[in-house]
Amino acid sequence: MLHRTHAACTGLVAMLSLCLPVQAGIVISQVYGGGGNSGSIYKNDFIELFNADTVAISLSGWTVQYAATTGTTWQSTPLTGTLQPGQFLLVKEATGVGGTTDLPAPDVTGTLNLSSISGKVALVSSAQLQSGPCPTASVIDFVGYGVTTDCYEGSAAAPAPSNILAAARINACFDTDQNSVDFQTASPAPRNTASFSSCAAIGFAVVQFPPSTALTPCGSTASAPIIYGRVYVAGATDADAQAAPGMLAQVGVGPSGSDPASASGWAWVNAIPNPGYDFSQNDDEYEQRIGAHASGPFDYAYRWSYYGQSFVYADTGNGTTDGYSTANAGKLTADGDVIYCDRFDNIDM
Repeated sequence: MLHRTHAACTGLVAMLSLCLPVQAGIVISQVYGGGGNSGSIYKNDFIELFNADTVAISLSGWTVQYAATTGTTWQSTPLTGTLQPGQFLLVKEATGVGGTTDLPAPDVTGTLNLSSISGKVALVSSAQLQSGPCPTASVIDFVGYGVTTDCYEGSAAAPAPSNILAAARINACFDTDQNSVDFQTASPAPRNTASFSSCAAIGFAVVQFPPSTALTPCGSTASAPIIYGRVYVAGATDADAQAAPGMLAQVGVGPSGSDPASASGWAWVNAIPNPGYDFSQNDDEYEQRIGAHASGPFDYAYRWSYYGQSFVYADTGNGTTDGYSTANAGKLTADGDVIYCDRFDNIDM
């Protein structure tokens, strides 16, 4: 996750850019001003927020504020509640005469009438209305969108949306403080506090034990070796005394000396949280038995995906600290007669 940080101002030119104070956490993730207009799907304008931080943040006393494309007069909608890490918040604004679909249940309701093509939206940690073309006081995040707007973050405004398109943050977890870089136009997709998207990433993972093992091909499940793996995600695996939600852990067996991220011939099975592990520690531990249907040397490894992110592959050495190494893969020796055997329940090789 990238915290929102802003370089010190060397000057502020309202017609060109906006310099904001240091702040981390909640960002404006979507702005839609086409609600109720001709051709629109949704009946209402909306502003969507997202908590990209690893801690819950109270919105008590905060506001979202709007000014027209070259306007100096700001209007606001008060915010309430607490936004959890990875949680969205939907602010329903003005209703139009068009549109066919209601927004999902809003978390906050206001009356701001947003322009569908050009305007300025500020997230402010107070109820004080902004003044002038650019917001300056207690600003948490700011989006200037459309070609005619006179204030924005960075060197250019976010691209102009329309009656059927929203100004949407490309990746809600990252903010470069460049509206033209951070935003694109996309079909409006409003999300409320029932929606989550994790920004945390896997910080470390390793095949904990054993570094090598042996088995008889097609042996019984009970006699198959257990492989343990550990994973760490800041703010998740160290949060409480149970396994972090959103984690997919798998142990795999594949050809000796091959890369599990790209080589064919690897078979994977879901691992489970180790019921005997103390999850109050910083990392979480998983376990699963492995098996083989053939004699010979094999490698084994763990891989993890957190809330649908790309798999991270771990070996028995330094884990993900120095990247996956086939030399540090778990080493499996399968030796025995495979002619007469029952089907193995876990990994089939």
